[in-house]
Amino acid sequence: MAAPLIQLAVLVFGMALDETYVNRTTVLTGALAVLIHGFVAGDVGLLVGLYADVGLLVGAYGLYAYVVDGYVGNAFRLVAFFLYSPLSVFLVILTAGPTLFGIEPLFVPALALAAYANIQLRTVLPGDPYYFGPASEEAFDAVIDAESDTESDGSVSNDAATAGSAGTTATETDGASTGSSSVGDSNSDSFDNPGDAELDPPGAEPAAATASSERGILPEFMRRL
Repeated sequence: MAAPLIQLAVLVFGMALDETYVNRTTVLTGALAVLIHGFVAGDVGLLVGLYADVGLLVGAYGLYAYVVDGYVGNAFRLVAFFLYSPLSVFLVILTAGPTLFGIEPLFVPALALAAYANIQLRTVLPGDPYYFGPASEEAFDAVIDAESDTESDGSVSNDAATAGSAGTTATETDGASTGSSSVGDSNSDSFDNPGDAELDPPGAEPAAATASSERGILPEFMRRL
């Protein structure tokens, strides 16, 4: 009973990472669920074994694209949606038992049934049941360029602030040396006119952090590794 629950938890975890039915991580989590089935069953047929191995390779690429929030091509999207969706993986595991000459005869029908169900799911749901990150490579490049511009502007602002603080320190040092020669006059003036000294206005409060547009349950810094 524990093995099916673990496999179901792995599939649900993959969907939760990008908060949708099929995404860039569900290929890897689906392959892991099939591997767990193989460990529990002790042996699987040729087709299911290849299915798990290919899923690990494709899923590793999908996980990398998820971490960097990168663009994935149409080939990955088709494979993820029609061959490695959670429903596809579930039916493959469900029909992986009987083998004929080391090959599962129900493997192909299971994938075909899952593909048909996924197509029907797209027509029933109000929105697309998948999310693969940037819609195009141009959109991903635009995001990268915008982040690069933001980082360059931030570095320029930091350099200007550093130069300004250095100038302020030098001015304060000169003022201290000059003021030390006229301590008596400044003391008398301060006692005669106690209201002349004014406090510096407080600095501007830092701007509130903008809301992140990242999806999923991983923190934002994981996406920027």
